[in-house]
Amino acid sequence: MSRTMNRVFLMGNLAQKPELRTSKAGKSYARLNLATHRYRAQGEKEVTDWHSVFVFGAAAESCASRLDRGALVFVEGTLSYWKIDSDDDGKRYQNAINADSVRFISYGRSKNDQELENVDNSVSPLNHNAVAHL
Repeated sequence: MSRTMNRVFLMGNLAQKPELRTSKAGKSYARLNLATHRYRAQGEKEVTDWHSVFVFGAAAESCASRLDRGALVFVEGTLSYWKIDSDDDGKRYQNAINADSVRFISYGRSKNDQELENVDNSVSPLNHNAVAHL
């Protein structure tokens, strides 16, 4: 039995409204452009990291219909890599998170740019171990 794990937990804001698409195999999916923030060292400026998150099936349809730019979401999934042939150097690698679940913390901005209410669609964990099982 392997003792390795590929698990990603991110909480961040959407850069744009998710767009529902259909794969060549006929499966619906949405790509979320997710921004997270961190500090490199104490006292330094905040750094923004951008993540590509792919959501599939009914979850993708829900994300596309309910979320908007600025929405705060919690994503749980796995990290994937694949090779892309490029014109200049011949190869490069792309990575993305394949979401197993997306929790809506807030929906994002309304049409008049007012922040919408927070969404309470989760149960408060009893201890820190419960967070991994939301």
